[in-house]
Order: sequence, then structure tokens, then C-alpha cells
Amino acid sequence: MGLELLYFATGLLIGLTATIAGIGGGVFMVPLFYFIDNDLSTAIGTSKFIIMFISLIGTINYSRLIRIHYRNGLWILASMAPLAYIGAYTSVMIDKNILRLFIALFILYYSSRLLLGVLKTRITGNQPVEADPSITRIPAKKGLIIGAISGLIAGITGTGGGAVNMPLFLGVLRLPVHYAVALSTFLIFPSAVAAAIQHICTGQVDYSIATPFLLGAATGALFGPRIAVRLSRDKLRLIIGVVLLYVSLRMLGLTPF
Repeated sequence: MGLELLYFATGLLIGLTATIAGIGGGVFMVPLFYFIDNDLSTAIGTSKFIIMFISLIGTINYSRLIRIHYRNGLWILASMAPLAYIGAYTSVMIDKNILRLFIALFILYYSSRLLLGVLKTRITGNQPVEADPSITRIPAKKGLIIGAISGLIAGITGTGGGAVNMPLFLGVLRLPVHYAVALSTFLIFPSAVAAAIQHICTGQVDYSIATPFLLGAATGALFGPRIAVRLSRDKLRLIIGVVLLYVSLRMLGLTPF
């Protein structure tokens, strides 16, 4: 019972963090499940199974609390879901060390920009320029490219794709941070489903770990969006920057846990 409670508490914390920062949470779960004594493929599959529910619950709550501009995600979604499935299928055939290095440096660059931007705002008082999501349409070509990149990476690594989405949404598309988090959470769900189905079919989900962990993560996903919408723009950008910085350092092997 003690171990199940620990899984529940850890899942709760990851569910909160994931839905506040607009990421899937796989970057925390995959190494944890691997450490618990799963092979890497099962760790990724179990992570994907849980991310599927975190993103679903997060999306439902963001739909109630904040207006998700679904049209801005259609082109991203069109390429993200199928590429996530392909990534999950080919994950055992790709040198993850090289891929992890490039992804980590990419996230490190944008997390540093995000944190420096928050610091600059605090000093100068000038807010960063953000697009108006109610009138801004993401071009089809740009959306398809972003979706393909995040979906493929999500499927291969077992993450939700949000760690790639958030830098692109904030740094390239310049979406308002609250809308970026909500859109990223929404987009993670279908790609997570596509990848999870592949892992379920191949028996790469450890349900003994997933069940108590999922109960905690689902609870966290209920409250994460409620917390996020109450945070100021600067505070939310700061949290996302810190989370992405940790993600990049974790992928580079520079954190103890």
C-alpha cells in the first residue's frame, strides 16, 4: 500500500506540472519507470498510456476554463497524430542518444530565452509581443511542419510532445502563454492516443505501475488548468521556463533525478 501511495503522490505532482506547463509529462515518467525496473520500451509505453489520460482531462478542463482555439491546432494535429504513431513504431530502431542531444539543446535554447524574457520584463516593464489567437491563423505549411516534428519526437521518446510544442508556440508563433498551454494540452491527446495504442498492442504497458500512478496524475490534471488560468502571464511564463529548463537538463543527464 505504501508503494501505491507513493506512485499516487508522484503522479499527482506530475499531472499538476504537466497541465500547468502544457507538456505531457513523459520526460519525468519515462526515466522514473525505467528506474523502477522496466525496460525502456515498457517505460515509454506506460508513460504514453498515462499521458493519454492527463491530456484528456487537461483538455476538458481548459475547454471549460479558457477558450481553446481549435482551428489554430487543426493543421498541427493533422500531422502530429500519425507521426506519433510512426515514432512509437520505430522507437526501437533509432539512436536515441543523438536525437536526445539535439532535442535537449533546442529546448534549452528556448527555455533560456523564455526565462531571460521574463527577467527583461521585470526590469523594463515591457511585455513581449504576442499574437491575438482570436484573429491569428496558423498557416497550413507551418502547422504541418510543427505537428510533424513534435509528433515524431513524442512517439520516439515517449513524451507528450509539449516540450517541443511550447517553445514553438511561444517563440515562433508568439501565442499568448495561457492559450499556448491550453492548445498544447489539447494537441498532446490525439498523438498520445495514437502512440499508446501501438504500445498497448505490443504489450508495452506496465499496468501495475500505471494504475496508481494514473489515479494521481488524473487528480493533478483536474487542478492544473484551474491553477494555470489564475496565474499572471509572467508567472506562468516563468513556471514554463523553469520546467523546460529542467526538461533540457534532464535529457542531457545533468540532473540527479
